[in-house]
Amino acid sequence: MKLLMPTNWDDALVPEYKKLGIAECYGKLAVDVVGGGRSAFILPNVSRTRVAGHIRKLHGAGIKFNYLLNAACGSFREFSRSGDREVRKLLGWLADAGVDSVTVASPYFLQMIKTKYPVFKICVSTNAEVASLQKALFWQELGADQITLSHNLANRDFALIRLLKKKISCELRLIANTSCLLDCPLSRFHTAYDAHSSQADSTRRPGFAVDYCNLFCKLIRFSDPVKFISSQWIRPEDLAVYESAGIGMFKLIDRRCSTEKLLLIGRAYAGRRYDGNLVDLLPIFHGKTVLDSRTLPLKLRYFFHPRELNLFSLTELGSILQDFRIRIDNTKLNGFIGKFVASGCPPEGCSDCGYCARVAGEALSYDKEYLDSLRERHGNFLKKLVNGDLFHY
Repeated sequence: MKLLMPTNWDDALVPEYKKLGIAECYGKLAVDVVGGGRSAFILPNVSRTRVAGHIRKLHGAGIKFNYLLNAACGSFREFSRSGDREVRKLLGWLADAGVDSVTVASPYFLQMIKTKYPVFKICVSTNAEVASLQKALFWQELGADQITLSHNLANRDFALIRLLKKKISCELRLIANTSCLLDCPLSRFHTAYDAHSSQADSTRRPGFAVDYCNLFCKLIRFSDPVKFISSQWIRPEDLAVYESAGIGMFKLIDRRCSTEKLLLIGRAYAGRRYDGNLVDLLPIFHGKTVLDSRTLPLKLRYFFHPRELNLFSLTELGSILQDFRIRIDNTKLNGFIGKFVASGCPPEGCSDCGYCARVAGEALSYDKEYLDSLRERHGNFLKKLVNGDLFHY
């Protein structure tokens, strides 16, 4: 088993990752011409000098580095003279900085990088939504070295995983501690949102926009807490089950986490065991975004758009971003994955199955009154957003 860990650019991670036997680390600048899978305002602000120095330290510890170019949409800038020049300038810097591989969601970027920058290995992002043999073959024939399968569709589809292992020669990866909804209907829109909010563009200021998808996703969970169980996470104890099916590398998230949180997650998965609240390992199940207090003042520029947004609404937004106060007792999930290995999810959907609901009754606990209050507050905020009230004073 190989683990792919995120970095928040704290050099203190490097010796700890080495102790854990981490094979590869990944990250990106908060803002660049391509963009990625996280909004700029939730990521640490670091210079290119610091990034290059961090990569050197990782290499010194025997850890490879993957740079994310995984935006789901490039705003078409890559198909212009100026955009092409900026993209190639970025790739040249990545090569000089010693980056070993890049992750892409665009077939154009894969072809261009393979042709002009063969020094890089290329991994296909989960944002490409690979969840079929046809898609996997497309990317492999295009030249992909690794494919991260769709975390919304593939994580508990063992029939698909076994088929891909049989037919695909490039390395297959899964995101283990994801907690997105099964076959999330917001996913495609959300990845486009993240791309545009992390792209450098001379016509606008990147970074902050009200994350409608994130808020709506939380509202869905508060309305049906069983979805905390049916989300697509993989327990540390179940990694061996996936290895048996043919998965050799597991990617862990999240780049916005503190060093302490990243090490907690890394140690649990490297040790293949966690006896506490599984939610501790699932950053998306925390209501508040983890921000680096040292760089928080620099992030204020992302929020200050008085001509485009009612700034008072940000105060209300901050007040609803509370931790969920839920507990998933990981010790009560032994054997949970067996149902999916044997038969997977039924085509009729969750309503005719009830498996996750039964598991939730045993392993999931929460304060119903508190969760109901979060549901009401999120619902009211979304109504204001949909009505347009948040944009006007």
